[in-house]
Amino acid sequence: MIALTRAVLAVVFLLALWIDPNQPARAAELSYGILAGYLLIAFALLVLSWRSWWWDYRLAWPLMVFDIAAFLSAVVFTESVGTDFTSPFLAFFAFLMLSATIRWDWRVTVVAGLAVTALYLLLGLHIASTDSGFDIYRFGRRITYMLVLALVLAWFGLQRREQAIERFTESTDDPAHVEQLIVQALRYAVAQTNAGRAAIAWADYEEPDVRVRAHGFDLRVHRLGPEDFDTDRGFSRDACLFDMRRERCLIARRGLQPAAVSGPVQDRFASMCGIGEGIALPLVGLTGCGELLLADIQGVSVDHIGLGALLAREVTAAFDRQTTLGLAKESALARVRDSLARDLHDSVAQSLAGTALRLEGLRAWIRAGGDPEAEIESIKQSLRDEQRHVRSLIARLRRGDRDEEMVEVSAVVRPLLNALSQQWGITSRVTVGGGSLAVPAWLARELGQVVREAVANAVRHGQAGRVDLTIENQGDALRMTILDDGCGFPGGDPGPGPWSIGGRVDKLAGTLHVATGIAGTRLEIVVPIGTSA
Repeated sequence: MIALTRAVLAVVFLLALWIDPNQPARAAELSYGILAGYLLIAFALLVLSWRSWWWDYRLAWPLMVFDIAAFLSAVVFTESVGTDFTSPFLAFFAFLMLSATIRWDWRVTVVAGLAVTALYLLLGLHIASTDSGFDIYRFGRRITYMLVLALVLAWFGLQRREQAIERFTESTDDPAHVEQLIVQALRYAVAQTNAGRAAIAWADYEEPDVRVRAHGFDLRVHRLGPEDFDTDRGFSRDACLFDMRRERCLIARRGLQPAAVSGPVQDRFASMCGIGEGIALPLVGLTGCGELLLADIQGVSVDHIGLGALLAREVTAAFDRQTTLGLAKESALARVRDSLARDLHDSVAQSLAGTALRLEGLRAWIRAGGDPEAEIESIKQSLRDEQRHVRSLIARLRRGDRDEEMVEVSAVVRPLLNALSQQWGITSRVTVGGGSLAVPAWLARELGQVVREAVANAVRHGQAGRVDLTIENQGDALRMTILDDGCGFPGGDPGPGPWSIGGRVDKLAGTLHVATGIAGTRLEIVVPIGTSA
């Protein structure tokens, strides 16, 4: 764009001089000769900049000096009375400032603007000293215009810190489809740059293989093992525009202009893909690393390095999001499995164990000549209750929600303990202290599961015949005490306590204290009210 603008300015200025009979104001033959030479050089630079990004970058500073000299020469040849519309000072000056802004940054724009203005001032003073018709007031106005324009374009360069590209949003939410994400990322990069050929490689830190895909050409393999490719040395370390045959590249530097480097280009992935010239973009994420190669881009220039860095950032973020999503799903699935295992252990498994115990007692009762009808009906009722409990558990799993409705905790545990007493053939009592106690329904269900497990343990392992439950309101916490008259833990040492109850209490951010002896076992549980599970 800079080279094209230079050529257009040269053509327009040459036509302006040729049409205006009063121009050139001085040294006509020399001015036409210099302007014609500038025009030829401008078109040659246009071709060179289109064909070679290397020389376009390397000649940036010499061309800035060349354009400044052409600007000052044009002022000398055209500056005279009544040449406000012929003089190219404003157009050329704007071109110089925009060139500095596009190629470098606002600092270079400010320095270039001050330098050109100072040279223009010196040149104007020289012309004024030799030409009595020189309009010093018009000259002063132009100096002011140049300073204002330089400040505006410097501000523009300050705002132009980063290019903007389209966001990359992956269309798959399945963490297992990494290959699909790789293909999408490659298509995204090609669409943003119009690259004729492209390739991408990605290696997850948790996996030994490197996945590769290509666009515009065929790759023999789509996976590389650690014996085939070394991810530590095979990828480019910096974003760069490279030419392996000519052994040169432009390497991006953080916060600075690209650095031109001559010498062999070390990029095994590019060599493996047969890409000798293009853009190499390292992909370094939290979950993996890789490289993105883009080649056969029409009009490729140093600007594509910054564009490519943005592409690499978008692609890397997508890979990190995909891996994070996979970890989140695995974690959620593990929590569901753990919760389901505890619920099945504390309810269904214990209920079946209690039913088996009652059936064993029923067998002895029948052998002794007793009437089994009442006990059979009681067992059937217990199984119906457990069936309803299992159905409610399935319904909650299907909904995937958590009930925040407030319920009276005694209204949940009292009927539950009565049912457990009948199921296990024991006596029980519930005591509620500290007034009414309302808790979220999900918390009440969790406490109910604790009671189920505690009663089952007391009967099966402690041969208890009675269980007393006390619930107390302690303001911002709930204290639940479960006391049985069983034989206690073997040796009188409860160790860490029942693992199922302990895990459930930990999940509720509560505390569990176990005391045991020959007179029975005491479980004291304190749970914050409203704690998230």
